[in-house]
Amino acid sequence: MSGIHCNFIRASEKDIDSIISLRIALLRELGEIKSSQEEQRVIASTKEYLQQALSNNEFISYIAKCNGETVGVSGVVIIKRPPYLENLKGLKAYILNMYTIPQHRGRGISRKLLELCIDECKNIGVKRVWLHSSENGKQLYQKVGFTPKNNEMELFI
Repeated sequence: MSGIHCNFIRASEKDIDSIISLRIALLRELGEIKSSQEEQRVIASTKEYLQQALSNNEFISYIAKCNGETVGVSGVVIIKRPPYLENLKGLKAYILNMYTIPQHRGRGISRKLLELCIDECKNIGVKRVWLHSSENGKQLYQKVGFTPKNNEMELFI
């Protein structure tokens, strides 16, 4: 990253607008937002969620700032479930919202953000971390040790 200086910081409530901005860029890139009305609804709901979840550590985010511009973001949702023998704290984590703006890709920013999320999980005693990957992200996740699993199920109610 010659000539570009990047800082990686744990996001706080003052970073909500930056987190949302990059989340919207990610959702647009994935084709999950198709209109400005959908975008506005996601922005409002995400802002409300982050104001609470960042302050009570349900959601942990790291951001990359290069030359003062936020260029990358990550997110981890911490979930507490009843403990079991292999996980006496009952903590698991879901990584999402991993995004680096296109002109800064290929410079290790996403990897650093992912490593910070994983370190955070280790520090608080999380035993299982999972995610869903875009095609672009699969190689990175496999490099840091994630293994593909196709046995997840879901129910929409």
